[in-house]
Amino acid sequence: MNLKEAQKISRGYASNAEKTKFDHLTCKELTALISSSIAGERTIAANLLAKHQTQESVFALISALQVETKLYSKLEICDSLVKIGSLSIEPLLAQLGKIGSNQHQEIPAKEFKKISYPLPRDIAARTLIRFGKKALPLLLTVLEANKPKQISEAIDAIGFINFYDSEPELLKHLLECYRQYMDNNLLQWKIIRAMSGFPESKTFLLDQKQQINTLRLLQEIDRSLLLISKSN
Repeated sequence: MNLKEAQKISRGYASNAEKTKFDHLTCKELTALISSSIAGERTIAANLLAKHQTQESVFALISALQVETKLYSKLEICDSLVKIGSLSIEPLLAQLGKIGSNQHQEIPAKEFKKISYPLPRDIAARTLIRFGKKALPLLLTVLEANKPKQISEAIDAIGFINFYDSEPELLKHLLECYRQYMDNNLLQWKIIRAMSGFPESKTFLLDQKQQINTLRLLQEIDRSLLLISKSN
């Protein structure tokens, strides 16, 4: 085994041949295996749990996601939650802003200058965007929950989904959220970023440009206006 292969295995990589050895396990046995001390076995358990489309399998995967640190295992958990389908959406919503420490805690000093929409940094939000529009009704309920940390990640998911699959009706919900959190610069910044996928928001953005004096918010307004102009 070379160094590259050893590194992959240490990060939870498991081959298809290895997975077939565990095909016979029941859902209950897989929920136990997903807590194995061996990362590759956790990856295999996550993969095979996707075949058991039950609340039990979703609960096992979510519980594993909360503590998993190995790359391949974590990716397999997320893949399986998506494969299971709509049963996974609400449990993932409950994890917004709670797993890991990669979420934005403040507006970053460095601008994002690509013309694409940035992937959410939160792992639950990053998984939810893979459901596309199916996730939107429940994501919108998060905006009304008065939990800024969860709202922050939900905005990223809503903005991403809309940017690639336009849903103009979402704009009114984001505007309501913006007005409710006028004292929260991070949420304002994220909503302004989400506006880049709504040509209908141009008037609002131009108005805010006259009222705001925070440099990073003004820069994000300019970026959203630029992307809107490119989409026309």
